[in-house]
Amino acid sequence: QQRGGADGDEALEPDEAGPLDYNLPEGLRVIVSEGASGPVQCARRVGEFDGSEAPEMLPEWAVRSVEQCLPTTDRGEAFPDTAKVGFHLLRAPNCDIKQMQQGKLNAPQILRGRKVLSYAVSKLQLEVPEHLAVAGRDEVVDYLELLCNDKVVPPETNLMTIRKYYAKSSDEITLHFRWREGGPAPLPAPPPPARYRATGTI
Repeated sequence: QQRGGADGDEALEPDEAGPLDYNLPEGLRVIVSEGASGPVQCARRVGEFDGSEAPEMLPEWAVRSVEQCLPTTDRGEAFPDTAKVGFHLLRAPNCDIKQMQQGKLNAPQILRGRKVLSYAVSKLQLEVPEHLAVAGRDEVVDYLELLCNDKVVPPETNLMTIRKYYAKSSDEITLHFRWREGGPAPLPAPPPPARYRATGTI
């Protein structure tokens, strides 16, 4: 799914780089209220939701947004298009990865670095080098990394933050990708002992 921009540039949308990842920590607190100062409809942790929640727990606009897979306002109207960031995506110098053939890309400013890397993998049909291949680990961030101004960008960083704090420019930016240096990405830290975990209460 690709759409041309106003100037013929290629538009990159979040769903082009694979399914959106909404995995959240089970201990993350969720508070649903009617406005910033309204009554609290629900207060619990992510791990406590089991699908039996009453529909009245969420405002109608939120339910409608989920049903339509499209964010809507409290009046049922679709939000206007999100702000876009224009950027060039190139392989890093002295890297043996194939070069991207696309020109400038446009993507919502909330798009994260890992999605940009996934887009490069899908376009270039990359195969993981043997020295980076680890059984059972095929996340793009296990073998690729994104750079801006020669600095490695954390994969969860979005384009708006990259432009402001890495490129430090209000114009279009240039991003590079390369094989991860120093081997595969480290495994995530193990969960804390049970006595330190969230109790499930707010």
